[in-house]
Amino acid sequence: MENGGQLTFEDDPLYIKQNRAHKLLEEGEFNEAAEVFNNILTENESFPGVEDGLKSIKFWVGKINKLKRYYNSYDKAKLLLKEWRDFERYMKRNSIRNGRSTVAIQKYIFSDIIESFTRAYNEGSVPDTAILIQIGDCFKKLGNFERAIDLYEYARSFNKNDPALLSKLGDCYFSIDETSKAKVLFREAFFIDPGLVEIETIESPFIHMILEKTRNHVKNTETVIFWLPVIAELNSAFNVKREPKKGEIEKLRAGIRELEHEYANNRRKRPLLEPKLINHYFWLIDSLKITGGDKKEIEQSLQRINEIDSEIFTLYLK
Repeated sequence: MENGGQLTFEDDPLYIKQNRAHKLLEEGEFNEAAEVFNNILTENESFPGVEDGLKSIKFWVGKINKLKRYYNSYDKAKLLLKEWRDFERYMKRNSIRNGRSTVAIQKYIFSDIIESFTRAYNEGSVPDTAILIQIGDCFKKLGNFERAIDLYEYARSFNKNDPALLSKLGDCYFSIDETSKAKVLFREAFFIDPGLVEIETIESPFIHMILEKTRNHVKNTETVIFWLPVIAELNSAFNVKREPKKGEIEKLRAGIRELEHEYANNRRKRPLLEPKLINHYFWLIDSLKITGGDKKEIEQSLQRINEIDSEIFTLYLK
């Protein structure tokens, strides 16, 4: 196509060949794509993106043939996921940019993973919700957040208190700008059990900003994830709060009593128990305020936070 009488980059015959190579990668035709890339190099040995494409193909070409021997759909999908994680490390070691070639390969690999997991789901060979979540993970990886949400929400109907699943949902809702839903889900996930949140899979800059603030506040790296919901509360990050469910306030009180007992009797676990206990008090205070609960109980909760950590108490009242 001409632009003011000039040929554009898209009109370059080598660019057209490169497009063909990327299409072949999307279809899993790695050897054929390599031939096209090598053909490009004979005409221009420094054509952008070609070396990265050939390096990527080198990783995958033997593995794809090996995977064709797998007859168990679930095992094949799991192995493909493992190989993709290995490929991401391979990219870093070999300075491969995440460009059009790797995006094309990702489309092929994750389409295969989704197909394999779907077949396994239909075969009923493993627990259904586990497969649904993993299919959702694949759609999330490909940027199809709406489809991922559909699968995660369905899986959630069977398990409403899975922190990892809730955080994945929050991540997807944040990606489609439904931030209120995302904040409620993230707050819930980190309340139930921060240790089960797969923080390395969360892409939301919102969570990573809080994580960075937490790292600046907490020196013990092993407890950072447990302090994250506390620091989020201090920074008004989780500022969208739902109405307490029936019986939830009493359940909160029971949870606090249990944590207080463990906190008093297990000094070794205090570094992990302290942020969890403080966050329970935060939830109780919020729940009582929302429902118009006993002000004296709110004051007692605030006093207890001050006794546990006066610095957190001061920052909370700011």
